[in-house]
Amino acid sequence: MRSVRVLLFLFVGCVIAVPAGAQRMGEVAKRPKLPAGADSNDASAYLALGQRSIDESAETAAAAFYWAGRLDPSSPDALYGRRMALIMRQTALLKMYYEGGRRARENKDLRMLDSMYFRAIKIDPFLFERYGRSALLAYARQGAGLNFGSMSQTEINAWFSDEVNSMSPLARARMYAAQGRFEQAVLEYDISNEKLKSPYIRMEKATALAIQSLNKPALDELKVAIEELRKEDADKKEQVVFYNSKASVEHRIGILYDRLGQADSAKAAFGRAMAEDLAFFAAHIELGKMALKAKDNATAVSELGLAAELATDEPYVQFLYGSTLVATGAHADAIAPLKKAIELEPVYAAPHFALGQALEKTGDVAGAKSEYTMFLAMAPRRDQNRAIATQRLGALGGSE
Repeated sequence: MRSVRVLLFLFVGCVIAVPAGAQRMGEVAKRPKLPAGADSNDASAYLALGQRSIDESAETAAAAFYWAGRLDPSSPDALYGRRMALIMRQTALLKMYYEGGRRARENKDLRMLDSMYFRAIKIDPFLFERYGRSALLAYARQGAGLNFGSMSQTEINAWFSDEVNSMSPLARARMYAAQGRFEQAVLEYDISNEKLKSPYIRMEKATALAIQSLNKPALDELKVAIEELRKEDADKKEQVVFYNSKASVEHRIGILYDRLGQADSAKAAFGRAMAEDLAFFAAHIELGKMALKAKDNATAVSELGLAAELATDEPYVQFLYGSTLVATGAHADAIAPLKKAIELEPVYAAPHFALGQALEKTGDVAGAKSEYTMFLAMAPRRDQNRAIATQRLGALGGSE
């Protein structure tokens, strides 16, 4: 077996294409037990459980992230955490994830798990990939046979520090980024790119910068990266991968331009993303959000409608479109996408509230009461719409 010290994180260029129709959250998981007083309707409670559990029990973490992702399908952290926990809980998968090669590229389980990652970075392309340290510890424990149970936390931290210091600059950059040490990560990405000259390293560096709200330097890195990608001669025999696509880079560029207040440049970048990939619904979502900020409701509805047509298996996209229709007064039109969101994810509370509003406005009092009741049964205690739903339910004559 190769030493842990010489293994890099899976390079972004090795993330592989996935089959269509992969399950959104993978195999069904039993709800894990939450701490006393935690809200079992709250996705954040399961995210917190997953984060606390992942070093000690990947199984518990995987279940926690599963339920976080079902309760809130718009959570990129749930998708990313679920993917990493599922990899970590199986020694063979974890070994392939780290060691790569043809077997990893062709493994159907890794391909399915990669679908979660692709979907996560469509929601947030500057995702904080925080579980790299946990995965390395799991690999060392399972693959190298290290007994962390007999070591103090100080000893584990010292071992981990030695491992990081012995890694290549690229692997070190990824470890620092996973720990939230983004300034050190950026320095290591620069050292790595002096030798490797890769647009993918620039993309990772841009993420580390963007997470720190260093939007202009991040944009500069991505502008160079997209030009380098355009100059590359693609190997037509290889599968096209989502993560490295120019559409994904243009998506990031557009978001950064928007953060910098350069709306025209942002719109142009999102347009280029769609030109690269006609099915890239995330660009339509960003254009819809920009239109809403500009109070251009017609454009917002149009763009989000296009996103919903493309993302027929994403409940949060259907909800976003439907709730925008409700907000802009198109209540009858909102009913179909909101029902679709509920069909795709029955435990997703938010669409029930919006559907209740749409049905109430279109005269379906019984339907509205039913949806408000469902929402109150499913919504987290902290959801501010609970008070509105309770008030409307009372005004309509109580629950069905």
